[in-house]
Amino acid sequence: MVTSAGPDERKENMQIDTIRFGPVEIDEKKLLMFSDGIPGLEEYRKYALLQFEDSYPIIWLQSMDDGGVCLPVLDTYSVLDDYVFDIDETDVEELQLGGPEDLHVVSVLVIPDDIQGMTVNLAAPIIINMLTGKAKQIILSGGQYNVRVPVFQNIYKMIMREEGDAGAGTVKEA
Repeated sequence: MVTSAGPDERKENMQIDTIRFGPVEIDEKKLLMFSDGIPGLEEYRKYALLQFEDSYPIIWLQSMDDGGVCLPVLDTYSVLDDYVFDIDETDVEELQLGGPEDLHVVSVLVIPDDIQGMTVNLAAPIIINMLTGKAKQIILSGGQYNVRVPVFQNIYKMIMREEGDAGAGTVKEA
């Protein structure tokens, strides 16, 4: 099962043929717009977040401009709850952020053949305004976070915690 997660303002559906997932229909109100693209992928500006039960907690940042461009990302705070950084005022204005409740932060994953070597880029989070769909990958200054932070154990613990809750009959609110 696929669901898209994103802003709630726009309407209509569109379909893209993806290399990884085949044809996927996306609610246009869930689209994310990167005004300058993503560093290294500047020509692609329109994306959607796709979530699949079998790859939880990994989310897929699928380009709507090219079905072959799809980045694995992670809801950073779901695995690393002590992740803290400042957003430059120009980025706040560009993304039209009203407050922390407007934003969603994801980080790009690197998933090697041996998934235990999985890393997350904490030095360049993707900031998403969930109300407008505006998004931007920002490069943090100061060297507080690394580009390749091992994350497999954090994800594993999170999955085990979720399965333990489900096995105990606990109902989680969405």
